[in-house]
Amino acid sequence: MFEVKVEKVQPSKRKMFIKVPIEKVQKTKEDFVNHLKKTVNIKGFRKGKVPREIILKNYGKDIDEDIKKDLLEEGYRFCVSENNFSVVSEPVFLNIKDFSDDGFYFEVEVEVKPEINLKEYKSIKITQKPYEVTQEDIDKSLKQLKSAFSSLEDTQEKAQENNVVVFDIQAKDTQTNEELKDLSGVNLYAQLGANQLIQEIEKEIIGMSENEEKTVEITFPKEHSLKSIAGKTVELTISIKSVKKVIEPELNDELAKKINKDFQNLDDLIDDIKKRLLENKRLQEIERQKEELLEDLLKIHDFELPETVVSKETSNLIMEFVKDAYYRGVDLKQDEYKPAKLRERFEPEAIKRVKATFLLLEIAEKEKMDVSGEEIRNAIEKEANISGKNFEQLYKEYEEKGMLPLIKVDLLSDKVLDFLLENAVKEEAV
Repeated sequence: MFEVKVEKVQPSKRKMFIKVPIEKVQKTKEDFVNHLKKTVNIKGFRKGKVPREIILKNYGKDIDEDIKKDLLEEGYRFCVSENNFSVVSEPVFLNIKDFSDDGFYFEVEVEVKPEINLKEYKSIKITQKPYEVTQEDIDKSLKQLKSAFSSLEDTQEKAQENNVVVFDIQAKDTQTNEELKDLSGVNLYAQLGANQLIQEIEKEIIGMSENEEKTVEITFPKEHSLKSIAGKTVELTISIKSVKKVIEPELNDELAKKINKDFQNLDDLIDDIKKRLLENKRLQEIERQKEELLEDLLKIHDFELPETVVSKETSNLIMEFVKDAYYRGVDLKQDEYKPAKLRERFEPEAIKRVKATFLLLEIAEKEKMDVSGEEIRNAIEKEANISGKNFEQLYKEYEEKGMLPLIKVDLLSDKVLDFLLENAVKEEAV
Protein backbone atom coordinates (compact mmCIF):
# COMPACT_ATOMS: atom_id res chain seq x y z
CA MET A 1 0.00 0.00 0.00
CA PHE A 2 2.80 2.42 0.93
CA GLU A 3 6.53 2.34 0.32
CA VAL A 4 8.18 3.39 3.57
CA LYS A 5 11.71 4.06 4.76
CA VAL A 6 12.56 5.28 8.26
CA GLU A 7 15.68 7.15 9.35
CA LYS A 8 16.74 7.57 12.99
CA VAL A 9 17.66 11.27 13.00
CA GLN A 10 18.16 11.45 16.78
CA PRO A 11 17.53 8.94 19.61
CA SER A 12 14.00 10.35 19.99
CA LYS A 13 13.37 11.61 16.45
CA ARG A 14 12.38 9.65 13.37
CA LYS A 15 12.14 10.77 9.75
CA MET A 16 9.78 8.83 7.50
CA PHE A 17 10.12 8.76 3.72
CA ILE A 18 6.76 7.71 2.30
CA LYS A 19 5.75 7.00 -1.28
CA VAL A 20 2.16 6.33 -2.26
CA PRO A 21 1.92 4.15 -5.41
CA ILE A 22 0.05 5.64 -8.36
CA GLU A 23 -2.57 2.88 -8.06
CA LYS A 24 -3.42 4.02 -4.53
CA VAL A 25 -3.62 7.66 -5.67
CA GLN A 26 -5.96 6.76 -8.55
CA LYS A 27 -8.17 4.59 -6.34
CA THR A 28 -8.47 7.40 -3.76
CA LYS A 29 -9.30 9.88 -6.52
CA GLU A 30 -12.02 7.63 -7.90
CA ASP A 31 -13.55 7.30 -4.43
CA PHE A 32 -13.65 11.10 -4.09
CA VAL A 33 -15.22 11.58 -7.54
CA ASN A 34 -17.85 8.88 -6.93
CA HIS A 35 -18.76 10.49 -3.63
CA LEU A 36 -19.15 13.89 -5.28
CA LYS A 37 -21.29 12.40 -8.07
CA LYS A 38 -23.83 11.38 -5.43
CA THR A 39 -23.91 14.68 -3.57
CA VAL A 40 -22.94 17.58 -5.89
CA ASN A 41 -25.47 19.87 -7.54
CA ILE A 42 -24.46 21.29 -10.95
CA LYS A 43 -26.93 23.24 -13.09
CA GLY A 44 -28.13 21.27 -16.10
CA PHE A 45 -27.54 17.84 -14.56
CA ARG A 46 -29.66 15.66 -12.34
CA LYS A 47 -28.22 14.83 -8.94
CA GLY A 48 -26.13 11.67 -9.21
CA LYS A 49 -25.85 11.93 -13.01
CA VAL A 50 -23.07 14.49 -13.34
CA PRO A 51 -20.32 13.15 -15.69
CA ARG A 52 -16.89 12.48 -14.21
CA GLU A 53 -15.25 14.99 -16.59
CA ILE A 54 -17.56 17.81 -15.46
CA ILE A 55 -16.81 17.07 -11.79
CA LEU A 56 -13.05 17.10 -12.45
CA LYS A 57 -13.35 20.35 -14.42
CA ASN A 58 -15.25 22.09 -11.61
CA TYR A 59 -13.62 20.54 -8.56
CA GLY A 60 -10.31 19.12 -9.79
CA LYS A 61 -8.03 21.30 -7.62
CA ASP A 62 -10.14 20.82 -4.50
CA ILE A 63 -10.21 17.07 -5.08
CA ASP A 64 -6.41 16.93 -5.40
CA GLU A 65 -5.97 18.90 -2.16
CA ASP A 66 -8.40 16.65 -0.28
CA ILE A 67 -6.65 13.56 -1.64
CA LYS A 68 -3.28 14.87 -0.47
CA LYS A 69 -4.62 15.53 3.04
CA ASP A 70 -6.09 12.03 3.27
CA LEU A 71 -2.97 10.33 1.92
CA LEU A 72 -0.66 12.33 4.18
CA GLU A 73 -2.63 11.26 7.24
CA GLU A 74 -3.15 7.67 6.10
CA GLY A 75 0.49 7.22 5.09
CA TYR A 76 1.72 8.67 8.37
CA ARG A 77 -0.60 6.45 10.44
CA PHE A 78 0.44 3.40 8.42
CA CYS A 79 4.13 4.08 9.03
CA VAL A 80 3.62 4.64 12.76
CA SER A 81 1.64 1.43 13.07
CA GLU A 82 4.06 -0.67 10.98
CA ASN A 83 7.05 0.49 13.04
CA ASN A 84 5.20 0.37 16.38
CA PHE A 85 6.25 3.94 17.24
CA SER A 86 5.13 5.56 20.51
CA VAL A 87 4.68 9.09 19.17
CA VAL A 88 5.01 12.00 21.62
CA SER A 89 4.77 14.99 19.25
CA GLU A 90 2.65 16.26 16.40
CA PRO A 91 3.92 15.15 12.95
CA VAL A 92 5.79 17.66 10.79
CA PHE A 93 5.17 17.05 7.07
CA LEU A 94 8.06 17.94 4.78
CA ASN A 95 8.99 17.87 1.09
CA ILE A 96 5.43 17.24 -0.10
CA LYS A 97 5.58 16.61 -3.85
CA ASP A 98 2.87 17.04 -6.47
CA PHE A 99 1.21 13.99 -7.95
CA SER A 100 3.27 12.31 -10.67
CA ASP A 101 3.10 9.21 -12.85
CA ASP A 102 4.95 7.37 -10.07
CA GLY A 103 2.47 8.36 -7.37
CA PHE A 104 2.77 10.72 -4.42
CA TYR A 105 5.84 11.36 -2.24
CA PHE A 106 6.28 13.11 1.11
CA GLU A 107 8.35 13.02 4.30
CA VAL A 108 7.38 13.22 7.96
CA GLU A 109 9.39 14.03 11.07
CA VAL A 110 8.10 12.97 14.46
CA GLU A 111 9.42 12.52 17.98
CA VAL A 112 8.97 9.22 19.77
CA LYS A 113 9.24 7.94 23.31
CA PRO A 114 12.92 7.91 24.29
CA GLU A 115 14.89 4.69 24.43
CA ILE A 116 15.56 3.95 28.10
CA ASN A 117 17.98 1.33 29.33
CA LEU A 118 16.53 0.67 32.77
CA LYS A 119 19.07 0.25 35.56
CA GLU A 120 18.28 -1.40 38.88
CA TYR A 121 15.35 0.57 40.25
CA LYS A 122 14.43 -1.69 43.14
CA SER A 123 16.35 -1.62 46.41
CA ILE A 124 17.38 2.02 45.98
CA LYS A 125 18.86 3.29 49.24
CA ILE A 126 17.09 6.23 50.85
CA THR A 127 17.31 7.89 54.25
CA GLN A 128 14.53 7.59 56.80
CA LYS A 129 14.33 10.65 59.03
CA PRO A 130 12.58 10.57 62.41
CA TYR A 131 9.63 12.87 63.05
CA GLU A 132 7.73 13.88 66.14
CA VAL A 133 5.11 16.30 67.35
CA THR A 134 6.55 18.98 69.61
CA GLN A 135 4.82 21.16 72.17
CA GLU A 136 5.54 24.10 69.87
CA ASP A 137 3.57 22.33 67.10
CA ILE A 138 0.62 21.79 69.44
CA ASP A 139 0.69 25.38 70.71
CA LYS A 140 0.72 26.69 67.15
CA SER A 141 -2.34 24.59 66.23
CA LEU A 142 -4.18 25.71 69.37
CA LYS A 143 -3.41 29.33 68.54
CA GLN A 144 -4.81 28.84 65.02
CA LEU A 145 -7.99 27.28 66.47
CA LYS A 146 -8.42 30.14 68.94
CA SER A 147 -8.03 32.60 66.08
CA ALA A 148 -10.59 30.73 63.97
CA PHE A 149 -13.15 30.90 66.80
CA SER A 150 -12.39 34.51 67.72
CA SER A 151 -14.92 37.35 67.59
CA LEU A 152 -14.48 41.05 66.74
CA GLU A 153 -15.40 44.02 68.90
CA ASP A 154 -15.39 47.66 67.76
CA THR A 155 -13.00 49.91 69.66
CA GLN A 156 -12.33 53.64 69.73
CA GLU A 157 -8.70 53.02 70.60
CA LYS A 158 -5.88 53.62 68.16
CA ALA A 159 -5.08 50.75 65.80
CA GLN A 160 -2.34 48.44 67.02
CA GLU A 161 -0.90 45.04 66.22
CA ASN A 162 -3.50 42.22 66.18
CA ASN A 163 -6.38 44.68 65.61
CA VAL A 164 -8.53 44.32 62.50
CA VAL A 165 -9.03 47.50 60.48
CA VAL A 166 -11.48 48.40 57.73
CA PHE A 167 -10.13 51.17 55.53
CA ASP A 168 -10.02 52.93 52.16
CA ILE A 169 -6.75 53.75 50.45
CA GLN A 170 -5.95 55.80 47.37
CA ALA A 171 -2.46 55.66 45.88
CA LYS A 172 -0.89 57.65 43.08
CA ASP A 173 2.56 57.95 41.55
CA THR A 174 3.91 61.39 42.49
CA GLN A 175 5.93 61.57 39.27
CA THR A 176 3.13 60.76 36.79
CA ASN A 177 0.15 61.63 39.04
CA GLU A 178 -1.47 58.37 37.89
CA GLU A 179 -3.49 56.20 40.26
CA LEU A 180 -1.78 52.97 41.31
CA LYS A 181 -4.61 50.46 41.20
CA ASP A 182 -2.46 47.74 42.79
CA LEU A 183 -2.48 49.74 46.05
CA SER A 184 -5.86 51.48 45.88
CA GLY A 185 -9.13 50.09 47.19
CA VAL A 186 -12.25 50.66 49.30
CA ASN A 187 -13.60 48.76 52.30
CA LEU A 188 -10.35 46.83 52.63
CA TYR A 189 -10.10 44.44 55.56
CA ALA A 190 -6.84 43.40 57.23
CA GLN A 191 -5.45 42.19 60.53
CA LEU A 192 -2.39 44.15 61.60
CA GLY A 193 0.72 42.11 62.32
CA ALA A 194 -0.50 39.17 60.22
CA ASN A 195 1.57 39.95 57.10
CA GLN A 196 -1.57 40.83 55.16
CA LEU A 197 -0.43 44.34 54.23
CA ILE A 198 2.64 45.88 52.67
CA GLN A 199 4.91 46.70 55.59
CA GLU A 200 5.22 50.41 54.73
CA ILE A 201 1.42 50.83 54.62
CA GLU A 202 0.86 48.93 57.85
CA LYS A 203 3.30 51.23 59.67
CA GLU A 204 1.19 54.23 58.63
CA ILE A 205 -2.08 52.61 59.75
CA ILE A 206 -0.80 51.69 63.23
CA GLY A 207 -1.75 54.53 65.57
CA MET A 208 -4.71 55.76 63.49
CA SER A 209 -8.26 55.80 64.88
CA GLU A 210 -11.77 55.28 63.53
CA ASN A 211 -12.83 58.02 61.01
CA GLU A 212 -9.26 59.35 60.82
CA GLU A 213 -7.73 60.22 57.45
CA LYS A 214 -4.19 61.14 56.49
CA THR A 215 -2.07 61.63 53.39
CA VAL A 216 1.58 60.61 53.31
CA GLU A 217 4.34 60.14 50.77
CA ILE A 218 6.38 56.95 50.80
CA THR A 219 9.44 56.16 48.71
CA PHE A 220 9.59 52.42 48.24
CA PRO A 221 12.99 50.67 47.98
CA LYS A 222 14.23 49.65 44.54
CA GLU A 223 14.33 45.99 45.60
CA HIS A 224 10.71 45.99 46.81
CA SER A 225 8.92 42.66 46.20
CA LEU A 226 6.00 44.44 44.48
CA LYS A 227 7.74 45.46 41.26
CA SER A 228 5.05 47.93 40.17
CA ILE A 229 6.00 50.29 43.04
CA ALA A 230 9.70 49.43 43.45
CA GLY A 231 11.79 52.63 43.59
CA LYS A 232 8.74 54.90 43.24
CA THR A 233 7.55 57.73 45.48
CA VAL A 234 3.85 57.18 46.15
CA GLU A 235 1.24 59.46 47.71
CA LEU A 236 -1.13 57.49 49.94
CA THR A 237 -4.44 58.76 51.31
CA ILE A 238 -5.63 56.40 54.05
CA SER A 239 -9.12 56.57 55.60
CA ILE A 240 -9.85 54.37 58.63
CA LYS A 241 -13.50 53.34 58.76
CA SER A 242 -13.34 51.14 61.85
CA VAL A 243 -10.90 49.50 64.26
CA LYS A 244 -11.82 46.16 65.83
CA LYS A 245 -10.31 44.18 68.68
CA VAL A 246 -9.86 40.46 68.22
CA ILE A 247 -11.46 38.68 71.19
CA GLU A 248 -9.99 35.20 71.48
CA PRO A 249 -11.92 32.50 73.40
CA GLU A 250 -10.45 30.86 76.47
CA LEU A 251 -8.70 27.56 75.96
CA ASN A 252 -10.95 25.26 77.98
CA ASP A 253 -13.37 22.32 77.84
CA GLU A 254 -16.16 24.50 76.46
CA LEU A 255 -14.06 25.53 73.48
CA ALA A 256 -13.15 21.88 72.84
CA LYS A 257 -16.84 20.92 72.79
CA LYS A 258 -17.60 23.85 70.49
CA ILE A 259 -14.94 22.69 68.03
CA ASN A 260 -16.19 19.07 68.03
CA LYS A 261 -19.29 17.78 69.78
CA ASP A 262 -17.56 14.40 70.32
CA PHE A 263 -14.88 15.99 72.51
CA GLN A 264 -15.57 15.75 76.24
CA ASN A 265 -12.83 18.10 77.36
CA LEU A 266 -9.69 19.99 76.37
CA ASP A 267 -7.53 16.86 76.61
CA ASP A 268 -9.62 15.22 73.87
CA LEU A 269 -8.96 18.21 71.62
CA ILE A 270 -5.21 18.13 72.29
CA ASP A 271 -5.07 14.35 71.67
CA ASP A 272 -6.83 14.85 68.34
CA ILE A 273 -4.40 17.63 67.39
CA LYS A 274 -1.45 15.35 68.21
CA LYS A 275 -2.86 12.56 66.00
CA ARG A 276 -3.48 14.90 63.07
CA LEU A 277 -0.06 16.54 63.36
CA LEU A 278 1.65 13.16 63.58
CA GLU A 279 -0.16 11.94 60.47
CA ASN A 280 0.78 15.12 58.57
CA LYS A 281 4.44 14.69 59.53
CA ARG A 282 4.31 11.03 58.45
CA LEU A 283 2.92 12.02 55.04
CA GLN A 284 5.50 14.81 54.71
CA GLU A 285 8.30 12.33 55.40
CA ILE A 286 6.90 9.92 52.79
CA GLU A 287 6.86 12.73 50.21
CA ARG A 288 10.43 13.67 51.14
CA GLN A 289 11.51 10.05 50.71
CA LYS A 290 9.83 9.89 47.30
CA GLU A 291 11.63 13.04 46.21
CA GLU A 292 14.96 11.63 47.38
CA LEU A 293 14.25 8.35 45.62
CA LEU A 294 13.33 10.10 42.39
CA GLU A 295 16.49 12.23 42.50
CA ASP A 296 18.62 9.07 42.84
CA LEU A 297 16.68 7.38 40.06
CA LEU A 298 17.27 10.31 37.71
CA LYS A 299 20.99 10.37 38.49
CA ILE A 300 21.55 6.75 37.43
CA HIS A 301 19.59 7.06 34.17
CA ASP A 302 20.79 9.09 31.21
CA PHE A 303 18.81 9.32 27.98
CA GLU A 304 17.93 11.95 25.40
CA LEU A 305 14.57 13.66 25.72
CA PRO A 306 12.22 14.72 22.90
CA GLU A 307 12.87 18.42 22.30
CA THR A 308 9.25 19.36 21.60
CA VAL A 309 8.04 17.74 24.84
CA VAL A 310 10.64 19.63 26.89
CA SER A 311 9.78 22.86 25.07
CA LYS A 312 6.07 22.41 25.74
CA GLU A 313 6.64 21.68 29.43
CA THR A 314 8.92 24.73 29.70
CA SER A 315 6.20 26.88 28.14
CA ASN A 316 3.62 25.51 30.60
CA LEU A 317 5.83 26.38 33.58
CA ILE A 318 6.47 29.87 32.21
CA MET A 319 2.74 30.41 31.62
CA GLU A 320 1.89 29.42 35.20
CA PHE A 321 4.61 31.68 36.59
CA VAL A 322 3.64 34.71 34.49
CA LYS A 323 -0.05 34.26 35.28
CA ASP A 324 0.69 34.17 39.01
CA ALA A 325 3.03 37.17 38.73
CA TYR A 326 0.37 39.15 36.83
CA TYR A 327 -2.24 38.58 39.54
CA ARG A 328 0.29 39.61 42.20
CA GLY A 329 0.72 42.93 40.40
CA VAL A 330 4.29 42.28 39.25
CA ASP A 331 5.65 44.54 36.49
CA LEU A 332 6.17 42.04 33.65
CA LYS A 333 8.10 44.54 31.52
CA GLN A 334 11.25 44.03 33.57
CA ASP A 335 14.27 42.32 32.06
CA GLU A 336 13.92 39.21 34.21
CA TYR A 337 10.51 38.50 32.64
CA LYS A 338 11.70 38.51 29.04
CA PRO A 339 10.90 35.23 27.21
CA ALA A 340 14.55 34.20 26.79
CA LYS A 341 15.28 34.80 30.49
CA LEU A 342 12.20 32.87 31.59
CA ARG A 343 13.01 29.95 29.29
CA GLU A 344 16.55 29.81 30.65
CA ARG A 345 15.15 29.85 34.18
CA PHE A 346 12.48 27.18 33.80
CA GLU A 347 13.98 24.77 31.27
CA PRO A 348 16.04 22.81 33.88
CA GLU A 349 12.88 22.09 35.90
CA ALA A 350 11.01 21.14 32.70
CA ILE A 351 13.80 18.71 31.76
CA LYS A 352 13.63 17.12 35.21
CA ARG A 353 9.85 16.72 35.04
CA VAL A 354 9.84 15.27 31.52
CA LYS A 355 12.68 12.87 32.30
CA ALA A 356 10.97 11.71 35.51
CA THR A 357 7.68 11.09 33.69
CA PHE A 358 9.24 9.01 30.89
CA LEU A 359 11.31 7.04 33.41
CA LEU A 360 8.38 6.27 35.72
CA LEU A 361 6.16 5.27 32.77
CA GLU A 362 8.91 2.94 31.51
CA ILE A 363 9.03 1.24 34.91
CA ALA A 364 5.22 1.02 34.92
CA GLU A 365 5.32 -0.75 31.55
CA LYS A 366 7.96 -3.22 32.72
CA GLU A 367 6.06 -3.94 35.94
CA LYS A 368 2.76 -4.16 34.00
CA MET A 369 1.20 -1.41 36.13
CA ASP A 370 -1.76 0.62 34.93
CA VAL A 371 -4.51 2.98 36.08
CA SER A 372 -8.16 2.06 35.63
CA GLY A 373 -10.97 4.32 34.52
CA GLU A 374 -12.46 3.95 38.00
CA GLU A 375 -9.26 5.25 39.59
CA ILE A 376 -9.36 8.29 37.31
CA ARG A 377 -12.98 8.95 38.22
CA ASN A 378 -12.20 8.57 41.94
CA ALA A 379 -9.37 11.11 41.66
CA ILE A 380 -11.61 13.63 39.90
CA GLU A 381 -14.42 13.01 42.40
CA LYS A 382 -12.00 13.72 45.25
CA GLU A 383 -10.95 16.97 43.58
CA ALA A 384 -14.60 17.91 43.03
CA ASN A 385 -15.39 17.35 46.72
CA ILE A 386 -12.45 19.50 47.85
CA SER A 387 -13.26 22.34 45.44
CA GLY A 388 -17.03 22.12 45.93
CA LYS A 389 -17.62 21.49 42.23
CA ASN A 390 -20.08 19.08 40.61
CA PHE A 391 -18.29 15.82 39.80
CA GLU A 392 -20.03 15.12 36.48
CA GLN A 393 -19.43 18.66 35.22
CA LEU A 394 -15.75 18.55 36.27
CA TYR A 395 -15.27 15.15 34.62
CA LYS A 396 -16.91 16.39 31.40
CA GLU A 397 -14.75 19.54 31.47
CA TYR A 398 -11.55 17.47 31.76
CA GLU A 399 -12.77 15.10 29.05
CA GLU A 400 -13.53 17.93 26.61
CA LYS A 401 -10.15 19.56 27.26
CA GLY A 402 -8.36 16.25 26.65
CA MET A 403 -6.99 16.19 30.18
CA LEU A 404 -7.95 12.63 31.14
CA PRO A 405 -4.73 11.11 29.67
CA LEU A 406 -2.68 13.65 31.66
CA ILE A 407 -4.53 12.73 34.85
CA LYS A 408 -3.84 9.08 34.10
CA VAL A 409 -0.11 9.78 33.68
CA ASP A 410 -0.01 11.63 37.03
CA LEU A 411 -1.83 8.81 38.83
CA LEU A 412 0.38 6.16 37.24
CA SER A 413 3.54 8.08 38.16
CA ASP A 414 2.37 8.26 41.78
CA LYS A 415 1.60 4.55 41.75
CA VAL A 416 5.10 3.74 40.48
CA LEU A 417 6.69 5.96 43.16
CA ASP A 418 4.67 4.13 45.83
CA PHE A 419 5.92 0.83 44.41
CA LEU A 420 9.54 2.01 44.37
CA LEU A 421 9.26 3.28 47.94
CA GLU A 422 7.92 -0.07 49.12
CA ASN A 423 10.93 -1.78 47.51
CA ALA A 424 13.53 0.77 48.64
CA VAL A 425 16.17 0.07 51.27
CA LYS A 426 15.58 2.57 54.06
CA GLU A 427 18.49 3.61 56.22
CA GLU A 428 18.11 5.61 59.41
CA ALA A 429 19.43 9.14 59.01
CA VAL A 430 22.57 9.80 61.02
